[in-house]
Amino acid sequence: MRSKNSIKNIIVNVGSQLFSILLSFLCRTIFIRTLGEAYLGISGLFSNILTLLSLAELGVGTAIIFSMYKPLAQNDRKKIGALMALYKRAYHTIGLIVGIAGLAFTPFYPLFIKEDPGIPNLTVIYLLYIFNTVITYFFAYKQSIIVADQKNYVCTLYQYGFCILQNILQIAILFQTHNFILYLCVQILFSFFTNFFLARKADQMYPYLRQYEKEKLSKSDRSSILKNIRAMFMHRIGSTVVNGTDILLISRFVGIVSVGIYSNYFLITSTLRQLTAQIFSGITASVGNLGALEDRKRSYDIYLSINFACFWIFSFCSISLLCLFNPFITLWTRRQDLLFALPIVFVIALNFFVTGMRQATLTFRDAFGLFWYDRYKAVLEAAVNLIFSIILVQRYGIIGVFAGTFISTMTIDFWVEPLVLFRHGFHRPVRTYFARYVYYAVLTGLTGYFTYLCCSFLPGAGFWAFAVKCVICLLVPNTVYLVLFWNTREFQYLKGFVKWPGSHKSERKA
Repeated sequence: MRSKNSIKNIIVNVGSQLFSILLSFLCRTIFIRTLGEAYLGISGLFSNILTLLSLAELGVGTAIIFSMYKPLAQNDRKKIGALMALYKRAYHTIGLIVGIAGLAFTPFYPLFIKEDPGIPNLTVIYLLYIFNTVITYFFAYKQSIIVADQKNYVCTLYQYGFCILQNILQIAILFQTHNFILYLCVQILFSFFTNFFLARKADQMYPYLRQYEKEKLSKSDRSSILKNIRAMFMHRIGSTVVNGTDILLISRFVGIVSVGIYSNYFLITSTLRQLTAQIFSGITASVGNLGALEDRKRSYDIYLSINFACFWIFSFCSISLLCLFNPFITLWTRRQDLLFALPIVFVIALNFFVTGMRQATLTFRDAFGLFWYDRYKAVLEAAVNLIFSIILVQRYGIIGVFAGTFISTMTIDFWVEPLVLFRHGFHRPVRTYFARYVYYAVLTGLTGYFTYLCCSFLPGAGFWAFAVKCVICLLVPNTVYLVLFWNTREFQYLKGFVKWPGSHKSERKA
């Protein structure tokens, strides 16, 4: 059942995401041509400010979802109802805190804008971003039970269904009015629709929630959840500072137009991250269910295969980013002035790889609930990232911001996260992980260098040159990895996992 749910989650998540990506790129293209880079930069800046304010979430969502795995597996409805009631109270409080903090920050957001972008009604735009963020907290909590119950595909269908409608309407508004405020109002409206109808769906799927909404958790359960929330808050600090300050620093030290240029690169990398996240979010609840019911030996075997999948996916994507970033943006925007130099592109692709390689470890850490053991890591990571980014951006410009992220990842996350998982999750020595990581990293570097050389023999920015480079990026890394890993246990497990639904069906017929 776990494999079936994982496959269903992945297929629906990735399929919906791919269609949504096409519309998002079309919407972004029209956005650039109708409103320009300054609006793009402001959009990125305000989104980052709200990301920082969302620290008020404290990691409540992850901690409570983890707490649901066992009662869902055991069909303990009273405890599930009590957890959801706690989640509701927490998220309503968080929504109010984020709203108040956002309003209090209103006089200070201009400090992060180096030069006047010449955009009217900036404060109105900022307030709309606050409102869009706050309304999610009053409905989104009900999605957690669907996710924890390994039915993430239900959330995905609703989210991307409304996202597609939203993009279509926003495209029409950009064409007809060129009005950014109206564009944002549509975003707010569909954000409300998505969360409201998902909340209704959760009520239909789990009608007993109303019956047990007044249930109280035991003292030990509350203590365990609060302990995980304290740990997750520290993790939120780390991830928010690392992921949420790049655009703020670029805006403050480089300029809002550079934020607009970077936002195109960020859109591509974040789109790839969302695609890959859909794959791993499709299996997280299944891993949590596995950890709640079975021994860690089987969990470790599955981890090795998922970590291998991580390497393949993020290695291939990083190599493709290095080779195709600038050709794609040139073809997409028809402009050469929206490109970064190769060293900057290289560091962005490198960060994508090293961040992606953490995915399997983080998936299992979250599923096993090991938040407490590396709680201080996140705060240290945030401090290292911020210090190095501020120092390097003033000396080297925009590449310094991305270099700060790389330094914090490799000096802190690289060794702490696997150490915690192996010591407290698998109860095994961690040296095998580091040996595999080095092997995967060296292989990615060599394969990436050869792939880039092949692409460099094709000058020009036309469609056919780009198409041939895409074919090279598709064939070279994947052929190398197929030859090297075909007979490995990890690859054979993944083959069986992907083929499971069909083969299982055949077995039942037999």
